[in-house]
Amino acid sequence: MTRAVVLGGGGPVGIGWECGLAAGLAEAGIDLGGADLIVGTSAGSVVGAGLALKLDLAVTVDSVSQPLPLTVGGGAGLEEMMTVLGGALARGLEPAQLRAELGAMALATPTVTEDDFVGAPVFSRVGGREWPAAFRCTAVDTGTGRFQVWDQAAGVPLPQALASSCAVPGVFPPVTIDGTRYMDGGMRTPLNADLAAGHDAVIAVSCMILSLPEGMSDPVFDAISREVADELATVRGSGAALAVVAPGPEFLEVSGWGASLMDPARVADAYQSGLRQAAAEAGRLREVWAA
Repeated sequence: MTRAVVLGGGGPVGIGWECGLAAGLAEAGIDLGGADLIVGTSAGSVVGAGLALKLDLAVTVDSVSQPLPLTVGGGAGLEEMMTVLGGALARGLEPAQLRAELGAMALATPTVTEDDFVGAPVFSRVGGREWPAAFRCTAVDTGTGRFQVWDQAAGVPLPQALASSCAVPGVFPPVTIDGTRYMDGGMRTPLNADLAAGHDAVIAVSCMILSLPEGMSDPVFDAISREVADELATVRGSGAALAVVAPGPEFLEVSGWGASLMDPARVADAYQSGLRQAAAEAGRLREVWAA
């Protein structure tokens, strides 16, 4: 039997929540770090690497609880990203073309330097460590929109790989690897769960809600949620026993329903909400993990 864990994107607050979930599940006897495959996107790449390396998750939480090196325009970069995304969807662009437009925006937006970004404690703390065989993280080529999965065979240093997976367009600088600049793997989808297809048991953790409340609709959210739903269907279709962990009421409140995922002041509370949600979810997840 093979097990896989998928950890989705969600900014520093998502890192805090996912760390809390992982720590709480470990207390309940569910060791996500022992999975045969650990896939991380953006925030999930940081948590996934920590799990695969058996690092202290409390230190990871501390490293993202500090003020972020935002763009010159501050949070305006996120608004611009959503504007570009909405416009590209309205024009019916193919996924790779859509991602290339986001990449062009990422390259054009003034940010902190790439060296400062890659050198942030959350990435630099894994410097010099060997790449864990079970770990994968995702990124996107800013020039072509091509989806990239980093693994041990790629030979990329962990700090650069993690930073590229977390390089939110308009907020952080794209990261140069072998002459190509990469941005956040969440620009494909926030989860990229289909990478776990073929494993017997899969736990997928989404920092984002998977559906809007009844009567609400948003074109960008709807398009992303359809992609995520298709990915989860692919995993189920491969024969896997799949359990999905989505934000509970407490984390939704902490994260402002996703609007405050970049706020480092909320990371500690997110960690505690993850611990409590793990206790509530452990029974359900244990059935999948031990199936």
